[in-house]
Amino acid sequence: MLLRLVVFSFFIFASLHAKEYIFATYPSNTPSKIIQALTPLMEYLSAQSGDTFKLVVTKDYDELTKRIEEKSVDFAWVNTKNFVLLTERIPSLRYLVTYLEHSKNGQITPYYQSFIVAIKDANITSLEEAKNKHFAFTDKESTSGYAYPMMIFEAHHINPYTFFQKVFFLKKHNKVIEALINHSLEVGAISDGTYYNALEKYGDRFTILATSEPIPLDAIVASENVSHQESQRIAHFLENIPLNSPAIKAFEEHLGWSSAGFVRKNERFYETFKRTLKVPLYETLQ
Repeated sequence: MLLRLVVFSFFIFASLHAKEYIFATYPSNTPSKIIQALTPLMEYLSAQSGDTFKLVVTKDYDELTKRIEEKSVDFAWVNTKNFVLLTERIPSLRYLVTYLEHSKNGQITPYYQSFIVAIKDANITSLEEAKNKHFAFTDKESTSGYAYPMMIFEAHHINPYTFFQKVFFLKKHNKVIEALINHSLEVGAISDGTYYNALEKYGDRFTILATSEPIPLDAIVASENVSHQESQRIAHFLENIPLNSPAIKAFEEHLGWSSAGFVRKNERFYETFKRTLKVPLYETLQ
């Protein structure tokens, strides 16, 4: 009887102190797919922590950055570029974990790459042959859809704003693929995961013109709303998420991501990205 009373009292105490957290992410893909992919992760965190995690998909990278700065979100899934810029502007931002994936050779890795691809029937086999074609980035805040492609162009002494006939920003990686398939453009910058998903969906219809160096995968962060102790507790849950859990399977099912969970590294892991900030961005030449 005494044990039941203790357990019941603990349950009441935990319920009274349960929190409701807002977990935000950016729309790297169609928002409905992002919601389907990340909702099981929210359910996992809620079950593990006893708190409630509510998912928010912002309309773009800028809104996610703004919401983190104004502390209207508690946790956020951010790309490499936004992580580096945010930690410079908000030193109190807390790093939790880095996302992991299975590479094509079967290894678990915290890195991915950016590809510049052409639709194969355009008969373009090199970046130089893409001159005067129509080209698409994803978003200027995208790591693999803009920042690293700009490093590739710099290495080839190419200013994309004058080299291509027209440059578009299509916001989402899958939109670049759709534009290539529809022949709205001939060349685009995408993540390697987007390329491999397109390969499975559309077949061998793309030519890889250039690849970036390895890019640190996305990070999960906590805002000042969350205490250090609580952020470490949530990081522990993420780091120990079972690879056969519905949350991990949902990434593959809805986004085609070969997820391998999360790993706790440190902020220095993302320092390699800072070199991209020194790349001339050529906006004034448009």
